[in-house]
Formats: sequence, structure tokens, C-alpha cells
Amino acid sequence: MNAALAAGGFALAAADLVLLVGCWKRRSVLAGVLAAASLPLAAFAIAAGPEHPPGEYSLLIATVALVLGAALYAIGQLLERLLDQQPRSRRD
Repeated sequence: MNAALAAGGFALAAADLVLLVGCWKRRSVLAGVLAAASLPLAAFAIAAGPEHPPGEYSLLIATVALVLGAALYAIGQLLERLLDQQPRSRRD
């Protein structure tokens, strides 16, 4: 169980890095802040040992922050695509 939680912490840290780089390239601030905050939490969970309650809780909080950051990133990209579309004229 401990090895699975540690592997999950490493996967979570890798996902945070991917989201952080994507937010950096697209200039998505709020999602980037959540990814940047989630990365040290995942590192703390790995260092503290996921079998202890502080490690488990920080891993849970990092997961929630990653999911919220990814959702905000997706919503921001969707809104950007919608705003870039040209409006249709009424005469067509």
C-alpha cells in the first residue's frame, strides 16, 4: 500500500509539472497557481511517507488542487476558443 501511494505521489507530481508547463505556455494564471501549489504538497507527501496521516492528507489536497487546476485550464481554453470565433451576421 505504501509503495502504491508513493507511486501515486510521483505521478501526481509529474502531472503537476505538465499542467504547470501548459499553463506557462498558454498564460493561464489561476490554473498555474493551483499546479504550482500542488507540486510542493505532492513532494511533501512523498518525503513524509504516504503511510502517515500528514502525507495522506497532503496527497489528497494535492489531488484536489490538480483536478481543479485542470478543470480551470480546460474552461479557460474553451472560453478563449469561443471568444476567438467570428460572429455570424444576421443576413446570411
